[in-house]
Amino acid sequence: MNRIMMGLATLLLSLGLQAQDVVKDQVVLAMKTGNSKDLATHFIANIDLTVKETADVYSKAQAEQILRKFFNDHPPVDLVIEHSGVSKFGDKYFIGILRTRDAYFRVTFFLKKTDADFQVKQLRIESSKNDF
Repeated sequence: MNRIMMGLATLLLSLGLQAQDVVKDQVVLAMKTGNSKDLATHFIANIDLTVKETADVYSKAQAEQILRKFFNDHPPVDLVIEHSGVSKFGDKYFIGILRTRDAYFRVTFFLKKTDADFQVKQLRIESSKNDF
């Protein structure tokens, strides 16, 4: 009986991690391609968004507009995730470098477990201190 319970627990944990990886990969792809619409589908209802020097809590629609303008002004070339971890609140976070046609930006986003899925609760796109 204990083996069955351990097997079920392991299966559920691995399915949760796979779902999280799928969302992370979709967020990274949307950012690489500058697709603000696809990116916004992964946001919680009101997202903590920082783009360069502007930071606030925005609705999905507002955040999508802000990101569309950012991607139009800075067309993405690539996004490389360099670090990931788990916050003290249990949220998974990812840190990477977004390379655009004209600059480099440090990107950080947090995935929060919601009812049946993972969603982006915070996204930061900040000017990079140096070009890599």
